[in-house]
Amino acid sequence: MCAFAMPPDKSTASDATPTAPFTINLGDEALGGLAAGIVGTVLGFPLDLVKTRMQTGAASGGMIGTARHIVKTEGMRSLYKGIAPPLISLSIVNTVSFTSYSYFRRKIGGQNGWDVKNAWAGMLGAPVFGLITTPENFLKTQMQMNNVHTLQAKRFKGSLHCASVLVKEHGLSVLYTGHVVNT
Repeated sequence: MCAFAMPPDKSTASDATPTAPFTINLGDEALGGLAAGIVGTVLGFPLDLVKTRMQTGAASGGMIGTARHIVKTEGMRSLYKGIAPPLISLSIVNTVSFTSYSYFRRKIGGQNGWDVKNAWAGMLGAPVFGLITTPENFLKTQMQMNNVHTLQAKRFKGSLHCASVLVKEHGLSVLYTGHVVNT
């Protein structure tokens, strides 16, 4: 396993007892984050699709009715249409999140259990996470809404095609639509 060790905090040089070095086991943190990203995305994605359809007015009825309608009209595979960007980005985000949280928690002296320092440790990574999740969320939504109206043909063949078409039409900044809200 790869480990990152930080030297003891020297701010209290007059203390007789040296502080043990803090070790982040990057392998364990990365594996935990990767697993959380994959499992959370695979389990939650169909629900996110149903939510998106309900929020955009592309569905009528409740959650179960919307899910049934999607499966009946678009097929079972459509429940995972557009999953590639969130599967990749949320695996990365969770890997970075688990590792950075451990790092910042130790740096600012967070304790086990509830501690305001633990909240700060979690918030310190948010701007970085937004850089990863905003394009993912944007592309996922575009793919989920692709061919919703039966009179329209599918505009995008997949997530990468969606990204390249939209960037060509609107510039790279289109991928960061809603970034401030997402962060």
